[in-house]
Amino acid sequence: MNYRTTPLYIQLADSIKSKIINGTYEVGSKIPSERDMSLSYGITRVTVRRALDKLIKDGILVANVGSGTYVTKMPEAEKRINLGEGSSSRLTQDIRMGGMNPSKKIINVEHIKISEELKTYFKNESYVYRLTRLMLIDDKPYAVQVVHLPSSLFEGFERCDFKKTSLYDYMESENHMPVEIKTALSISKLPKEYLKYLKIINDKKVFYFRYIGYDKDDNTVEFTQSYNLTEYTEFKFTIKRF
Repeated sequence: MNYRTTPLYIQLADSIKSKIINGTYEVGSKIPSERDMSLSYGITRVTVRRALDKLIKDGILVANVGSGTYVTKMPEAEKRINLGEGSSSRLTQDIRMGGMNPSKKIINVEHIKISEELKTYFKNESYVYRLTRLMLIDDKPYAVQVVHLPSSLFEGFERCDFKKTSLYDYMESENHMPVEIKTALSISKLPKEYLKYLKIINDKKVFYFRYIGYDKDDNTVEFTQSYNLTEYTEFKFTIKRF
């Protein structure tokens, strides 16, 4: 978009839509008043009103007399989730940036004896915590994620309500937030026990991600397996020639 020739009210409308997509303004929340936006952006209230009127006409906002202006839905966008270059470490944020509404359901929280496979990642652990959750896009199943954390570093894991608290917010509160994440991707069949959650047939292939997270002290603090439907997913990369 050429901002030199684009009218100010269109620029403001686009800015508001971006803030809805990135989660600054959530669906159902109240946005700042005309006066506050006028002062914040240094533009007239008439310009602000034109931007809001456009978004109301598009069905993105609704004005309640005497109460304020509220977000009613995510803006229409090319509904694709970039999981390549420029993506965040948080799937909910990547979904929002793709113009969609993320949500999650907790399938299971367990304290399990470590398997031979998991010993590859957590060599000094006897037990690990396992969180299995379903990620949804616009209330439709998108991914099953199986998260493993070492017991010795996350003793309060079972007391955390992951319906309300994000995984990384919890890990940060325990001072073991991943600062480096290594990722591997392949195409795989979905394990049979997860078919009912993604509602797909047995032979359909999915994207299979493996994430290994390391904290500031280089401890392995996360091993996550994520089974993502191919719908909505894309990968963007920059290749430089030397």
